[in-house]
Amino acid sequence: MMNARAQHRPEHIIVVGAGIVGIATALQLRLAGCRVTLLDRGEPAMETSYGNAGAFAVSDIIPLAEPGVLRKVPGWMFDPLGPLALRWRYLPSLTPWLLRFLAASRPSKVAELTNQLNALLSRVNADYAPLIERAGLTHMWRRHGNLTLYRSEAEFRAAEPAWNTKRAHGVAWRKLDRAALATTAPQIADEWQVAVEVPQWSHVDDPYTFSRGLFDAFIREGGSFIQDEVLATASEAGRIVGVDTENSGRLAADGVVIACGVWSDRFSQQHHCRIPLESERGYHVTLPHAGVALHHFIQCASESFVILPMANGGLRLAGTVELAHRDAPPNWERAHILVDRARRIVGDFDTRDMQVWMGNRPSVPDTIPVIGPAPDCPGLYFATGHGHLGLTLAATTGALLTEQICALTPSMDTGAYRPGRF
Repeated sequence: MMNARAQHRPEHIIVVGAGIVGIATALQLRLAGCRVTLLDRGEPAMETSYGNAGAFAVSDIIPLAEPGVLRKVPGWMFDPLGPLALRWRYLPSLTPWLLRFLAASRPSKVAELTNQLNALLSRVNADYAPLIERAGLTHMWRRHGNLTLYRSEAEFRAAEPAWNTKRAHGVAWRKLDRAALATTAPQIADEWQVAVEVPQWSHVDDPYTFSRGLFDAFIREGGSFIQDEVLATASEAGRIVGVDTENSGRLAADGVVIACGVWSDRFSQQHHCRIPLESERGYHVTLPHAGVALHHFIQCASESFVILPMANGGLRLAGTVELAHRDAPPNWERAHILVDRARRIVGDFDTRDMQVWMGNRPSVPDTIPVIGPAPDCPGLYFATGHGHLGLTLAATTGALLTEQICALTPSMDTGAYRPGRF
């Protein structure tokens, strides 16, 4: 007799989008026994996944739309180099998204969204561990924790309520005074008097190499990759039957997962599924010869940027949020200011062969990613809206979608993450 898993498992799934979320989802589905084709118009992991900050940010359980955000909006519009900037010329098109964002900042709503994010983030390491081992990437997974830096005791006290909220949700952390910080991370300048260490935080040496390693594992496991532009999903009698591509024609499938990041809205609009996606644009500077041997992933609380220790003493400086249209020209000054800010933390470093980059992180107003089946369209699934948590939540997203697609016993209630919530 056929078991329940085999009875409900679809024969062929197409995953559209070969960023880290699409790759991890495709690998999970393949390991569950599905025939899987991964499609992307470009090379795997060469869009937003190429330049992310490399962190598994398991403590980021409080949504971006935190209480009091309304009074900050004017400052965003008039400080183009601030931690969170809003390009005023795009305000008319961003207004619907911003209104939803402000609605999500009500204290009662923030508490609800924090619970929903925590439910996902609390399982990240457990979901990633088997994939990382299967892909042979354990050597890249640096489970050293992170340090969030504060200039003064007063600055830490202002952030302490948020840390206490995290602790109440199971996030372990400890406060370090200046003496403890100097022992833990002697490279950190004296300007920084207090730090918070989160032991469960981890990072990878190079997000692109890591993502490609998962992609290579997907191919080794028998998955297929086609580089082609997906024009639309194809449906018959109200059910998904595949996708139409630019060069390969129609490709048949029993189910389709849309994991195209900020470009996923093209497919949600095709099916009249409202997903309010905007670009949470992030910048980075990569310094391959920096010559700084950091052990921990570093966050600067007041200026909202991070320092990723890369292999061989290299550094990646990343972060800040810019709300603008996905096709708006980059403001490279937002990348270059990170260099001066990083020097105030770790001292001088070598800038030879420095590279700057900007990527479009797919963001929804409530910070909660979209994971699950499209309403009224059997066989269509979405995996998008992860904002700055794409790398962090990729394995968990893939695990939840695999349960849904293959009709496996659900490991958690996923109703809060479904596309139909909008």
